[in-house]
Amino acid sequence: MSHDNFITSRPAGVLLPQTLYRGLYVRIAKKLGVDPSYVSRVARGERFSDPVENALRQEVHQITKKLGGRAVAADKPAHRGQKRLGFLVKRHRNSIQRDWLRHSQSDPGHRRLKLSAQKRTSPVLPLVDEALKSMKFTPKEMTHMKMKAATQHGGLRRVQGYTTTGLVEDYNLIRRCVSALAEKNLNRLDAHLLLHDLAQLSEALDIQLQHALKKFLARA
Repeated sequence: MSHDNFITSRPAGVLLPQTLYRGLYVRIAKKLGVDPSYVSRVARGERFSDPVENALRQEVHQITKKLGGRAVAADKPAHRGQKRLGFLVKRHRNSIQRDWLRHSQSDPGHRRLKLSAQKRTSPVLPLVDEALKSMKFTPKEMTHMKMKAATQHGGLRRVQGYTTTGLVEDYNLIRRCVSALAEKNLNRLDAHLLLHDLAQLSEALDIQLQHALKKFLARA
């Protein structure tokens, strides 16, 4: 199986982006005297506020330094909503599914399952869409969401003969495809908020995986 999931393969002692991003909206809200939900809406592109966006960029800059990354120059996109990861993923849903299938068919564990391309990929886009919708919320709020697509995914993969490792790999491949898409389109994205968006997406995928595993193991 692939080891692209930085959640499970990151060396001990190395900071996780999710850990550093938790509480981000609350910190900014306290600093600016606004409600955390407003900061959240600005972060996901539903509202526009220069003070909040500047604060987000400053926080992301500090987090990037803590993660050992290189700071990027400040910018102010002309079309801010179109410079976010979620917008990019929505526009390239079909290519993500194609890339996912290609990776799945080349993976030894996935390849042993004699499934048609349609059956193999059927849960992928519902998972992606659900993750995009979920990443608009805080990690705490995500934990209370039902994650219907993920639950259905867990049940389906059990019927199809997947192992728990194969189930986890489905999510790893989604991460790989989205990360590759972001890398190819870096010049189109708001670099300051990309790490934030990737961390939010990873939180959503982690919670989806929990729901999928719960369903998958329910009759084990």
